[in-house]
Amino acid sequence: MERKAHAVSCLVCAIVLSAIPFAGSFEVTSSRTVTGIVGQDVVLPCQISTGKQPDNMEVQWKKIIQAHIEVVYGYQPQPGQDGTGPMYQGRAVLLKDGFISGNVSLRLKNVQPADEGTYSCIVKSNAWSADTTTELQLAADAPVSIAVLGPQDQGIRLACRSARWFPKPELLWVTKKGQDLQAVTKMDQDRELLFNVLSHVTVLGEETGEISCVIQNRLLKTERKSIILLSGDIFPHVSPWLTAFWVLFIIDLLVIGVCAYLGYTAKQKTSKKKRSEEETFLVRDTETKALHSECQELREKLDRAVTELEFKRVWSYMVPITLDPRYKHSELIVTADDRKVQQKPLSSGLGATSGALVAVGREGFVVRRDHGAEGGVCRWYWEVEVGESLDWTLGVLNESVREKVKDQELESFPKEGCWSLGRSEGRYQPNEANNVIQSWTVKPTVIGVFLDLGQETLSFYSVNSMALILEIPVESSVRLFPFLSPGHSAGQDQRKPLSICPLRDWDFSLTCTVSGPVPTAPAQSPLTPNNGKGAQNTGPSTSEKSTTLVQSPIPNNGKGAGSNTGPSTTEEISTTPAQSSTPQNGEGAGNNTEPHTTEEPSTGSEQHSTPVDQDVKENSSRSPVSKKTKKLFSLKKKKGDQTEQGKRNTKLSEV
Repeated sequence: MERKAHAVSCLVCAIVLSAIPFAGSFEVTSSRTVTGIVGQDVVLPCQISTGKQPDNMEVQWKKIIQAHIEVVYGYQPQPGQDGTGPMYQGRAVLLKDGFISGNVSLRLKNVQPADEGTYSCIVKSNAWSADTTTELQLAADAPVSIAVLGPQDQGIRLACRSARWFPKPELLWVTKKGQDLQAVTKMDQDRELLFNVLSHVTVLGEETGEISCVIQNRLLKTERKSIILLSGDIFPHVSPWLTAFWVLFIIDLLVIGVCAYLGYTAKQKTSKKKRSEEETFLVRDTETKALHSECQELREKLDRAVTELEFKRVWSYMVPITLDPRYKHSELIVTADDRKVQQKPLSSGLGATSGALVAVGREGFVVRRDHGAEGGVCRWYWEVEVGESLDWTLGVLNESVREKVKDQELESFPKEGCWSLGRSEGRYQPNEANNVIQSWTVKPTVIGVFLDLGQETLSFYSVNSMALILEIPVESSVRLFPFLSPGHSAGQDQRKPLSICPLRDWDFSLTCTVSGPVPTAPAQSPLTPNNGKGAQNTGPSTSEKSTTLVQSPIPNNGKGAGSNTGPSTTEEISTTPAQSSTPQNGEGAGNNTEPHTTEEPSTGSEQHSTPVDQDVKENSSRSPVSKKTKKLFSLKKKKGDQTEQGKRNTKLSEV
């Protein structure tokens, strides 16, 4: 009992306290619902209960939309702090004239169906805040029109149209007697969410008089209607002439069909003749295209033959090339046959290798005059297998750069004194070479290098496709040396070797194998030591060998130069005693394998005088492509053949 009495006393105290207003407290009130007309302005009411403006009043109008709240308008007591929501720019206006009397109503201009919803009015002061909500409902109506579409069966078809209604209206077809007609009604909403109404009804003959189309708006509790007066004369009646009309109509159709068939038959005869002429022309055009295609194929074969002959001419200058272990970077390894170079494995804890990884060839190239004649040795060719490596460089360099390699002073490839083709990270250098190679479907794995000091050019070929990659100018006044660089590769490409291909026959496979027979290398003189290392001599023993790279064709008789263990056809062995006893530049003559400009051959009085052109001509005469070419041009001489094959040959020769 004591607890119940205490609870009752507390409830009484709460009621008394609630009846006492706190200083600065207030309430806001508004209408629960407000109805507006689409396209017009509407005022959302909001009134402060105290009838005056609180101190430091803030007003916020927001629209409550299911999952979120959308800001409509915000008022701040500081000047310039008012803000309007992005969907209500220029349409929401706060009625500030009523602030003195506590009126904070909001005006929405040109309301649309999308503005319909619940709006909240929130008023805040320094010590109090209050809010209220208002439901905005929108409505719209429009004029109604009736149109006569025409007779249908035994009645008249009518259409009732009206546009821009909101919310969804109701449509009725009513007769003068108040009877509802069965109609087909369709209502669609446009982009502004307004409803467009279209209804069809068929009125029979017994329903004459006034027919009304009524559209009602439930929210506004209004209706719009249109009335049409139908008389019995406009309804279709069954006529005795109707049967006769249909009989005559069918007869007309039959006559028209017969005339159309006769006209079609005559047209078919004309078109058949025309089609025969077109087929004849098409056959001739097809034959012409076939001849053009055959000519194009022959041109491609001719171009291929020319390319092959040009590559064969260059290949005929092939000479044996070896690497000089003294002229290489310290991080490179040269194999015992001096034809393969690769990078040493990186030691753990050591950084990346610095400087250009270069290995220079033992042979040097310079223009040589034979017995003072005008002609001389000025062309050399060799091949290098690069495989699928993404980082390599090869070419020629002069003696000054070669000395820097020996002294380990070459940090990078210089712009002067070095001529090369390379690949770095899959891209070929220079750009001209990259543009050419990227257009090919097969990337080169064996590179042919052709040095022509007579023309002062250095050319690079793809041995796989026998095609020219790049041609660059070089200096012919200095001695040039071949070089290889495996590059600073990493990952799978690290330590991939570069290999100099051995001398081979023309019919030999284009893929180099470094494990094959090694070409004859320059021998070291037994009288002159080379740091305790001597070259392997597999030919006749002489007091000294001096390798001079001369111009001599590779034999095309089925015997590869790579298997020649005697003196190579591109070597001249000199047994001059003066050379065997006089070291050059502090080095033994046995190690001096550079070409000499004044050295004379001692193995026969007959001089090799560049028999390349004759060899190319012989090979050209044996080429099957040349036979096809002669056969093609022999067609021009045939006359008098009136057969179809003779005509085709004549057209081919004319093309």
